[in-house]
This record gives sequence, structure tokens and C-alpha cells, in this order.
Amino acid sequence: MTSVLTARGTTAPLVLLPGHPFSRAELSAMTEDGLLRRELLDAYVPATTAPTLQLRATVVSRVVPGHLQRRGVLGRLGAAWFYRCAPEPSPVTILVDKSARTTTTVPPGLVIHQTGFAPRDLVVHHGITLTTPLRTAVDLAIHVTGPAGDAALLALLSAPRLHCSPQHLLAELEALAKLPGRRVAIARVRKLARALEAGRAGGPVKS
Repeated sequence: MTSVLTARGTTAPLVLLPGHPFSRAELSAMTEDGLLRRELLDAYVPATTAPTLQLRATVVSRVVPGHLQRRGVLGRLGAAWFYRCAPEPSPVTILVDKSARTTTTVPPGLVIHQTGFAPRDLVVHHGITLTTPLRTAVDLAIHVTGPAGDAALLALLSAPRLHCSPQHLLAELEALAKLPGRRVAIARVRKLARALEAGRAGGPVKS
């Protein structure tokens, strides 16, 4: 197993934030020198560290304040990034239950959206709660339009490890009978599914 740098006295991956102990300029310089990479917002990690779920959970725990970790969940492109299906999002989406108060302070780089959850929509990885791959795909199909959303959806749908097939996603969308934007999302997923199949077969994509 390849060893990675870890925080002193722990088995957690090393995550550096500006001022702890290096300045923002020092972290940026070490990134330019290839020693570090910026993983999410102001969090930096050694450049050779693999983007595991444990690493990303540690990063999220450092950049998302504790009160938002307790009240909200990582979602949309943030969850897709966590599953290694999207690049770093900006801003990072935190989803909170629609019945919760939203008067909390939100730091720069984060955005809050209210929504509803079923217990099966959420999963915990290394202490961080986020939407499951399937719920993430539903949210992307409905709320995140454009190339970034399409790319993340294709990555989610084509990753066997995530158990999020086009058929499963379409079934979830079909069940959301009264949700605004559902029909557009279904048409979008069907088009992406055709692109995915054409790519596997090596043929042209039919629109």
C-alpha cells in the first residue's frame, strides 16, 4: 500500500488550511511547485494523495462549519465531487431539510438549498452525511443544467461502483409526479443514456 502524509498523531489524511500553519501565499507557492494541490475551497493536500472518500470526508470536515455539518448534507455537484464524478464545485452546495430554519451564517464558498429527504436519500461516509449517488443524480438532473451537470450525470451513471444506472434514475424521476422540471429532466437523462450507450458501442450519438 502506498503511504501518504497524515496529520501528526492521527491516521487522518493531512489537510492544510491557510494560517494552519502556512499562509495562503505559501500554500499557493507549494501548489505551483507541485507539492500540494487544492482539493476544495481553501483546503490543500499533498499532491500525491489519492482522492479517496476518507480524504474527501476529512476535507469537508475542515471547510464546512460544524453547525452546517450537523444541520445539512453535502449535495448536488458537491456530492458528485465527493464520489469522484465531478471537479471541485463552486460554490459547494449544502442541502438542509425544508422544515429547518435557515438563518444560520453561511461562509463564502458555500450555498444552502432547502429540500426534502427520505431516509434512503442519505448516506454517511467517514462521518460526513451526503446524498446517495442516486439522489445526487436526481438533484443534478433537475437542478444543475448545462455542461457541468451533464458531465457529472454521465460520470455517475457510468460508474458501476455507485449502482446508479440510467434505468434507476429514470424510475426515480418518473415517481416524482408533481415535481416542477421533471419532464425536462427525464428527457435530459434519456438523451444522456443514449450518449452513454453510443459511447460504449463506439457509435454516433442520437439526439
